[in-house]
Amino acid sequence: MMQSPKEVVILGGGVYGTHLAHKLASTLPRNASPVHITLINARDHFVWLPANLRNSVQDISSTYIKPLEPLFANNPSVGKVKVGEAVSVDAKRKVVVLRGGEEVTYDILVLALGSSWSDPNLVPATHEDVLGYFAKQRAAIKKAKNITIIGGGAVGLELAGEIADLYPPSSGKHVTLIHSEDLPLSKVYRDKFRIKVKKMLEKLGVEFVLYAKGTNNEDGTVTITPLDGKEPYTLRSDHVYTALTPTPNTRILPDEWKDEKGYIRVTPTFQLESDSSVMAVGDLTNVKEVKQAAKAHGAIAVAAPNIVSLAKGQKPLKRYAGASEMIALAMGKKTGTGIGQMPCFGQVIFPSWMIVNVKCGDLLAGKMTKFLELK
Repeated sequence: MMQSPKEVVILGGGVYGTHLAHKLASTLPRNASPVHITLINARDHFVWLPANLRNSVQDISSTYIKPLEPLFANNPSVGKVKVGEAVSVDAKRKVVVLRGGEEVTYDILVLALGSSWSDPNLVPATHEDVLGYFAKQRAAIKKAKNITIIGGGAVGLELAGEIADLYPPSSGKHVTLIHSEDLPLSKVYRDKFRIKVKKMLEKLGVEFVLYAKGTNNEDGTVTITPLDGKEPYTLRSDHVYTALTPTPNTRILPDEWKDEKGYIRVTPTFQLESDSSVMAVGDLTNVKEVKQAAKAHGAIAVAAPNIVSLAKGQKPLKRYAGASEMIALAMGKKTGTGIGQMPCFGQVIFPSWMIVNVKCGDLLAGKMTKFLELK
């Protein structure tokens, strides 16, 4: 006698959650699937986060903000999308509680809630509000003469590049980027590469304030505190973005699942250390690697078959070995660079033309939405 399919709830419809749901829907049998999937997301649409930065200066919403509804269109019996905001998880009863009190029962729960961001990645819930949100970002940037970005990681750098690319110094707009280290990005990457990134943005007119911390005073000023002991000073700014490292979006989850920084503790199979019926993928895990959307493919190649194996009661499960560190930075449509780990050579800086051709055109939005079959 055939057993009923196990209920798999994927909590979060960002890059990792949507990728995982698509992987399962496209590989599971149309009949007699060992699992039934419910993807729960607060929004009814998918947002390819890297494109938010360009959408903050130019309207490209239609290229990367797509309805989630088609996700299971080719295999509707295997899963569904449920729009709703999760407010808690009851691990003892195995239910996800939604705002309003509705409960969704699971046999296997996958946490893919990602990170909590600030502007311009603090995207609201409804499609209409998302479009309005970015329209306001574009209007604010267009109006501002002096724009300050606090944080020199990938988001801060690419945002600075997008603004400077559309509004060069000749337009009367000035972009200042504040970073707490002596070079942009982190020490994960070679100094030679970090210097190259700095020079490329300076050529676009971006001014760097390095080895300093910035504080948005919310009154049109930013306090800059040098880390070499010099006196703090104030910078006037018409518009300020805080692009510091985001926090894992785990506020609604049980404390026993988290480490001291709020990340979910997982094993190499992506199961929780404290509950083997729960898995986690993406930014909210404590996996020791730079959090990047580009790593989703490798992680999902492990997580998806593990879910099926768990549902069937099979062992052993696949183990995630981590991904090599690489990064591709698009600083507008015409400027880009990247670095990656190559066997026998270590970190290799990619030619700028390669990143311009591969990423700068649409920030991979077309490739990603086509892969996920979202229209």
